[in-house]
Amino acid sequence: MTQPTNDPQPAGRLRQHLAEAMAKEAGSLAFRDTGTEWDHARSQWLARADAAVNALHRWEQEGTLMRLCVITGCFRQLNVARVEPGWFRSSAVGYGCPDHAASLWNGDAPHHPSWQPVDERAVLRCTCGWDAGRTRFRGHGATLWQAHALDVLAPAA
Repeated sequence: MTQPTNDPQPAGRLRQHLAEAMAKEAGSLAFRDTGTEWDHARSQWLARADAAVNALHRWEQEGTLMRLCVITGCFRQLNVARVEPGWFRSSAVGYGCPDHAASLWNGDAPHHPSWQPVDERAVLRCTCGWDAGRTRFRGHGATLWQAHALDVLAPAA
């Protein structure tokens, strides 16, 4: 049977490490001495470390789940962990918000982008006939499709 240890859990060790590193960087002596006169200073650095760990945890839980609308200049966000009606997902370019998805992916002339093989490479094409041409990187094709989408969405002059 293993004996219980007084070692802090991994999160506790991270908290302690961050607090000590921040204090050292700031030139504080809080963790160099063990006297009780440093308890208040240590608690302040530990509180800062808690804030940093909590911010990282929130980013991990929320930040990586948020997606912007694929249309340049649109700042609507989708939390991919929740079902939100009206959003459209394209594996070729990303997510379209309800306003833009209705105009681009629905209607009489849908503009569905997809990667298609051409001469041992892939080319991004739209169902309307638009073609990105040969691109070196996937992101280039997606950016060109975004420009095409902005042209489609632009009001007729």
